[in-house]
Amino acid sequence: MTGPLEGIRVLDFTIAQQGPYATLLMADMGAEVIKVEQPGHGEIGRVLAVDRESRVSCYFLAINRGKKSLTVDLKKEKGRELVLRLARDCDVVVHNFRPGVMEKLGLGYDEFRGANPRIIYASASAFGTRGPLGRKPGNDILAQAVSGLVSVTGENDGSHPLPTGVAIADHVGAVTLALGILAALLHRERTGEGQQVEASLLGSMVAAQSWELTHYLVTRQLPGRAGRGHHHLPLLWQVYTTADGYMAIGGLYPHRWPDFCAAIDWPDLAGDERFESLGNRIRNRDELNRLLDGHFARRPAAEWLKRLEAADIFCAPVHDYEQVATDPQNRENEYLVPLRHPQLGDITVVGSPIRFSATPAEIREADPALGQHTDEVLQGFGYSAEEIERLRREGVL
Repeated sequence: MTGPLEGIRVLDFTIAQQGPYATLLMADMGAEVIKVEQPGHGEIGRVLAVDRESRVSCYFLAINRGKKSLTVDLKKEKGRELVLRLARDCDVVVHNFRPGVMEKLGLGYDEFRGANPRIIYASASAFGTRGPLGRKPGNDILAQAVSGLVSVTGENDGSHPLPTGVAIADHVGAVTLALGILAALLHRERTGEGQQVEASLLGSMVAAQSWELTHYLVTRQLPGRAGRGHHHLPLLWQVYTTADGYMAIGGLYPHRWPDFCAAIDWPDLAGDERFESLGNRIRNRDELNRLLDGHFARRPAAEWLKRLEAADIFCAPVHDYEQVATDPQNRENEYLVPLRHPQLGDITVVGSPIRFSATPAEIREADPALGQHTDEVLQGFGYSAEEIERLRREGVL
């Protein structure tokens, strides 16, 4: 069986996370992804999150596995000519340089469209290509900040607002970009027409807060910070302390309040006048959460979860990465999968989050060494060994 994008060829100029994760999703779905890198040092991702012992970049491995690495100096005219020649037989070109960089190199949409009118030319920026920030460089934390996400994260105690603990803007931006590319490929399949696709970190993070921002746009009421829950989900949407860690409860239908109280072995709480009505529970939520924290702290999380699950109440443990790695749920759903790495041996990596019944996604190889596939790729596009050697002598490769 082959992936749903088998036969699609991607010319990938992406760097860091937003662009590379978008093309990783396509590689897992069967596309041939040719990663174009600068000769000598490659892209910035190769030197991030490097394991001190093995010298392997966990960052680069995670979001570039399954791709082919081709080194080309894009600042040389012959390098520019080479990638435009390759584009004649490619379906997609992707980059996430700041707006204007590819155009300055003579590698904008017009140049690629001239080489291949059917090309899908996808670009990802930090803030979008129009407006006062259209040429501003940016990255994940800046998009979190400008999109408003940082303003609602953290405690309402006068402390600093907080970004998330992961590069969530990069990740959501990558998924948005990949979705745009796939939609453009579908349009081309129907019409034969190529086109330009744009996505941004800011646009993706604004979209990720769609209903929260809509609430503000309608009411003009600024939300407070989320703390351990969510400003607009005030009732039992919270992380609670237990005797041996933490657990999360994901809301409760109002009519099930007595069931919840019985499940946590505190039936009298249901009749407490401070909490007996939905309105009272919302108005007194801080006091309720304080009492529940003290109550849950008396027993381990597993005991509470067993009782809550038996009552069919939304709940889950708060896992650290070690617990995520050993949770059978992630293994059985192939969210974590084995991979043979040329330097590290048998390791576990994050798999594709999407399941296909007829055309399964799969991880085919580890991350490529810099320039590992240069000769293979160019020969596949019709370059002779002599041409490749000449380009290498000229510093193009």
